[in-house]
Parts: sequence; structure tokens; C-alpha cells
Amino acid sequence: MTTALSPLLNLPLRRAAYSDRTSWYMARCSELAYTHFEDGQEPQLRSDLKELDLEFVCGFAEDKTCAFLACNDRFAVLAFRGTEANMENILSDIDIRFHHDKSGAKTSTGFSNAYALVANGIADAIGTLDPGLPLYITGHSLGGALAAIASTRIRPSDRIAACYTYGCPRVGNAEFVNQLWKVPVYRQVHSSDIVPRAPFGFGYRQAGDLRYIKRSGTLVEDPNSVLFFLSFFLSFLTLLIGRKTVFLNHRIAGYTSALEAWARYRLKLDSDLQSRPALPSATAGLSAPGPAAPKSVSVSGGAASR
Repeated sequence: MTTALSPLLNLPLRRAAYSDRTSWYMARCSELAYTHFEDGQEPQLRSDLKELDLEFVCGFAEDKTCAFLACNDRFAVLAFRGTEANMENILSDIDIRFHHDKSGAKTSTGFSNAYALVANGIADAIGTLDPGLPLYITGHSLGGALAAIASTRIRPSDRIAACYTYGCPRVGNAEFVNQLWKVPVYRQVHSSDIVPRAPFGFGYRQAGDLRYIKRSGTLVEDPNSVLFFLSFFLSFLTLLIGRKTVFLNHRIAGYTSALEAWARYRLKLDSDLQSRPALPSATAGLSAPGPAAPKSVSVSGGAASR
């Protein structure tokens, strides 16, 4: 091995491609991040994590910036809590002045300050884990913004398998987005969720590969921008006509339910394709119908009746 090639030969083998099941799994972890472990609910969080085959490592809670670290013998998960009805979270969300970091990237001052409160504790806790353990970072709403920032700050970045966000607002400018090219970032947007479209303008950009969950429950990868806007507008208009809050599709429970339905549908589809007998040569170009797509997912998170 030559000295000149050594840096290039250290391949980032732990980075993970997108997975429907992983997307649901990380949504569930993001949902569990709302458990108030700092207020006596740690036993409940530990119990819920065991259902996901995860062990609670530690929690972080500073001025309402909260997250937990959990792991098993295959990977670790760092999940950030999203916005709650407290002044600290609200101030973080609305402080959209740009914070300049040493690299020249700009991020929301509110989000940057919120992450700084727990940054050292997270770095220390991750340092105690097996260095070979892939790390997934996730969060919903404000938690998604903190997950995106963490994905640019945690070192070494090669240990980060992927970052999954749900209803994540815009976090920074184009330079910040460029910093995330080294980490696979998968952002999920549920129907008419308006939060991922904020803050509006001011040089903010969205980061990551988009997976859009349509009103029908179908998941679309990187949809055409015009069709994406029309689908969003139709879902948004439907909520307004029904006199429902425009933030209803922002709920993490809706994300989790929709992604579970989609993951189960894809698993059934794969299973049916593998078990289907070979067709005679005369009909080799034909295929039997697969399983029906998941039913429409209502804004409350359950399957819509038909």
C-alpha cells in the first residue's frame, strides 16, 4: 500500500442505501424520542426500544433540546425529539437568522444553538460505542433539523450509515447542503405537510433525497417538481375544505403509520414475486397482478375507509 493511495483505500463501507423498512424503523425511533425520559419515563422508553431490538444507552436533555442514543450488536441510533409546546422549542423554530460556521456554511441560528446544547454530550457518548458500529441519525420536525446538523458535525462522518428525517424544515443554505453530500440523507414528506417548505426563501435549501408520501399512501422517490407541488396543493386544499388544521399531516404518528403500511406492502410484493411459479414460454411476457397498494392513509395516521 502506497502512502499516496492510503486515504482513498479507506472506503466508507458502513454507508447504507435507502430501505422502506429502515424508513419505518427510524420513524418509529423518532416517535419514541418524544418520550420524556428526563421526567421519569425512561423505563417506558427502554421497554418500547426493546420491541425494536434496541438497548437504551443514554439520553440528552438540555433546555428542551432532547435526544437519545440506543444500539444493538448491529447498529446504533441517535434520535432527536421534535418541536413541543414549550418556549425553548418555539424560539429555536422561529429564529431563522443565519449562523455562520467555520466552513462558510450557513444554518438557522435557532437550530444551531439548540444542537450546540447537546453536541459535547453526544460526541462523548458516541465515542464509547464500538467504532465499527454503523450509526443512524434521525428525527422529526425540529428533531429532523437537529439530525441534519448532527450529520455534518459528528466525526468521523464515515461511521454514519444514513440520516432519516420526517417533516424536516429547511436547515441551511446551499453550502450546508453540500456538506451533507458525504452522508446519505433521506427526507420523508407526508402529503400536505407544510413544515418542510419552511422557512420560505432567505437562501434556505432542502437537503437530502426526497421520498414523498402521497394521499393514497404510495411513496414516490424524487417526484417531478410540478407534480409534487400539485399533489401537495391538492392535499392542502382538501384539509382546508374539510376545516382541518394544516399541520395535521405533520404529525409523526401519521408518518409512522404510512411508512409501516408501505413497507408491509413492498414486503408482500417481494414475497409474491419470489413465490410465483415460472410461466410457460407462451405467456412469458405476461405477469399476474401483484398485491394491492396500501389503502389511503388518513391524516390521523390510520387507514382511510373506502
